[in-house]
Amino acid sequence: MLLPILSAILGILAFPPLGVYPLGFIFLIPLFIFFIKENNFLKLLWGVFLFRIILGTGLFYFIFEPLVFILSILVFLGLPLSFFLLRRFIRKIKPTIASTQSEVACLLIALPFLWVFWDFFEAKYSFLPTFLMTAGNIFGSSPFLGLAAIGGLIGLAFFTAAINCLISFLILNFRKSELKISAISVLFIIFVISGGYSISKSEFQKNTSIYQTFPNKLKIALISSANNFDQEFNFFKHNVLSPEEKIIAETLMEKKTNLIKNELGGEKIDLMILPEDLISIESWQDIDIEAKNKFGIENSGVLIGAYRKLALGLNTNLAATLTTVQNNKRYNSTILFNRRGELADIYNKFNLTIVGEYWPFGDWRPFYYKFIKNDLLEAGQGRAIFNKEYTYQRGQEKTLQVENLVFGSAICSEIQYPWQIKKLKKMGAKFISHTATNRWATLGLKNLRELTNNLRKIEAVWLQTPILINGREEMAGIITPDGKMDLVNFENDHKNFGIFIGEVKTN
Repeated sequence: MLLPILSAILGILAFPPLGVYPLGFIFLIPLFIFFIKENNFLKLLWGVFLFRIILGTGLFYFIFEPLVFILSILVFLGLPLSFFLLRRFIRKIKPTIASTQSEVACLLIALPFLWVFWDFFEAKYSFLPTFLMTAGNIFGSSPFLGLAAIGGLIGLAFFTAAINCLISFLILNFRKSELKISAISVLFIIFVISGGYSISKSEFQKNTSIYQTFPNKLKIALISSANNFDQEFNFFKHNVLSPEEKIIAETLMEKKTNLIKNELGGEKIDLMILPEDLISIESWQDIDIEAKNKFGIENSGVLIGAYRKLALGLNTNLAATLTTVQNNKRYNSTILFNRRGELADIYNKFNLTIVGEYWPFGDWRPFYYKFIKNDLLEAGQGRAIFNKEYTYQRGQEKTLQVENLVFGSAICSEIQYPWQIKKLKKMGAKFISHTATNRWATLGLKNLRELTNNLRKIEAVWLQTPILINGREEMAGIITPDGKMDLVNFENDHKNFGIFIGEVKTN
């Protein structure tokens, strides 16, 4: 079982935050050799399980949840099962091929396809999306990022698995008596990697040229905040505010939004995007008449009013992400205001996050939750587990539109679903806004951000679409279709918020 463990360790080193991306070309070799050498099905299953649990824990320790992890890995065990059945099939139709060089070649030719299928099947259909740990995400900050233009994350993953299979075949068939053939094989592998680099460079240049031809320019302001930005609102212990508390809340909100307004005074902004939960207060039974009439929103009247004033005061379109209650159901929503402070559009989050926003197991929960309940709630997570009243509902995929702006809003974990981002692009989105709240990541925040940055860059290159970034405990900035990032910190000049002002081009 040393080979799967070695692969997992190499994988952890290859992925961010260490990000030794050349290891991406070899980290699967021990595992693939294990596949070829191991004929016992149960040992094959155990080896792959061990590889996946070590790799997942090493990369996702900041969201380690034993039950979700194990269920996710059970999905991935379709890989060793399909590999075992394929080997049985090959030996059945060609008995003489067993344990020969030809069998190894057949299996290694199939492995990149099997790997990519199960890697992405697990990522899409597990309770927790694992696109961040698919093999292609290793190269999101490498010179090979341009390959994302050809097939996106799947294209990069296949390229990665194919290189690992080629080197595995070379190792398994190395013969001192055939050094010439081995040397030719090495040269071929170098040629393939060099070819990938050249194609990547060419795609970068093409994306840069295309982006420069986009005719429309928008001036944007992206706000990110530190976790203590709204600490004064801890004063409110209940979601239903008294009339006196509403007055206090309005005063505090005006004070906070004025900090942003003063920073942007004199700037002509086309769109300002606030971080998810810039001010974390739900204020139930607090209705804004316009919000109720247009979108059925029954809460957060004081907060919606504060954001309306901010949009009106800066004469800008404004997007704010907050919890809304519609028809007695909770949604994680992005609300769009126009320059006059009027509500123009709304998007309710489509892909919800397990534990934080929903719990699919009813009243049952693993025994260990009674030990971590307080920590979860303190980090702003887990309410849906312990109280059904806090369960969020799923919305519908749609774009947001105001004036001539059409864009997609990816809320928090939604950026980890590449197929959803692609669908928003097909629906007419000219750019993607990704806002998040990372206050729950009390451990490994840097790891989370760097893994996510890799994926965001891959998506921007793949879809030739700018991606705007901001959030709570998140950088603020833009990723252009050539994979370049321009970011500011969420804590600048001794302030607990940061503002990125820049330009985005659209076609």
